[in-house]
Amino acid sequence: MQRIAIIDLGTNTFNLLIVEYAKNKKPKVIFKNKIPAKLGAGGFTEKKIKPKAFQRGLDALHIHKDSINEFGVFSVHAFGTSALRDASNSNKFLKAVLKETGIKVNIISGEKEAELIYNGVSKAIDIGPKPQLIMDIGGGSTEFIIADRKQILWKHSFDLGISRIWESLAPSDPLHERDIKALGKVLDIGLKLLFSALKQFPVEGLIGSSGSFESLAKLILVLKGREYDFAKNTCYSFKLNELQMIHNMLIKSTKKERKKMKGLVKYRLDTIPLASVFVMYIISRLKIKEMRLSTYALREGVMSEMINMA
Repeated sequence: MQRIAIIDLGTNTFNLLIVEYAKNKKPKVIFKNKIPAKLGAGGFTEKKIKPKAFQRGLDALHIHKDSINEFGVFSVHAFGTSALRDASNSNKFLKAVLKETGIKVNIISGEKEAELIYNGVSKAIDIGPKPQLIMDIGGGSTEFIIADRKQILWKHSFDLGISRIWESLAPSDPLHERDIKALGKVLDIGLKLLFSALKQFPVEGLIGSSGSFESLAKLILVLKGREYDFAKNTCYSFKLNELQMIHNMLIKSTKKERKKMKGLVKYRLDTIPLASVFVMYIISRLKIKEMRLSTYALREGVMSEMINMA
C-alpha cells in the first residue's frame, strides 16, 4: 500500500487529499482538508498575488505539509490553477513554497484543468450515454466540459471565476436587480464560445462539481431537515424547484443573515449569491431540466491520473 497527497492550490481554497492505494484496488481516502487561502483576493485586476494573500498561501501549505508528514505520504503532487496562471509574481510564490515546505508546485493550463475535472467527475457519477454539461465554478476561472461517460466532446476554461466576478462587479448586499443584470451581461458576452459549442453538442443536463454546488445542496438539505453524508455519497440530484427556493433566499439575504445559515462555509458568504445567479443563468439559458452534483472534481481527477501512471 502506498499513500499519495494531492494539493490543489485554487484561487480561493488550498485543498489537500491524501489517499492510500494498492494495484488493482480502489483507492481509499485517508484525509481531506480545505483551507481558505484566498490567494487571488484583491489581485485580479493587477494580476498579482498581494502580500497578505502571499502569506496566507504559505501558511496554508505549512499546515498541509504537517498533515502530509503525519500520514507518512510516499509522494506529493501539488498544482496551481487560475490565480497562479495569471499572477506576475507566481514564480516568486512557487520558489517561496519550495524553500519553506519542500513542496514543488506545477501550474496547469485551463484546458488541462477542465480535463482533470472530467476525470474526477466521471469517478463520482455515471455521466450517462448522452452529452451532459459539466460546470466547475472556481474563484478565478470557471470550467465547462461537454461530455458523455466515454469521452470529452468539448472543454474550455473561462476567466469567469466567482471571486473574480465579485471583485469586478462589487455587488451590493443584498444583491440588487442591477447586479443580477450586470452579471447576465458579463455572461452573455463571456460565454459565447460555450453557446456556440452547445449548438454542435446539445446537452441533456447539468452536472455541477464540488464547491458552490455542494454549498447549494447543503442549504437545500438543511432546509428540508435531512442528513446527507457527502463523504460516502459522491452524487446528489437536485430538484429544480428546491434550487429556485434556495436561490430566492440567497439573493434577498444579507451577509449577516447568511452567516446564520447552516451548511454555508464562511469563505463563501460573499460570493454564494452571485454563484447562485450564475447557476440559474445557465439553467435558464440552456433550459436545463436535470441537475446533479458531483462531490469529486479537480483533485480527484489528479488522483485518478497519478494512480493510473503509478
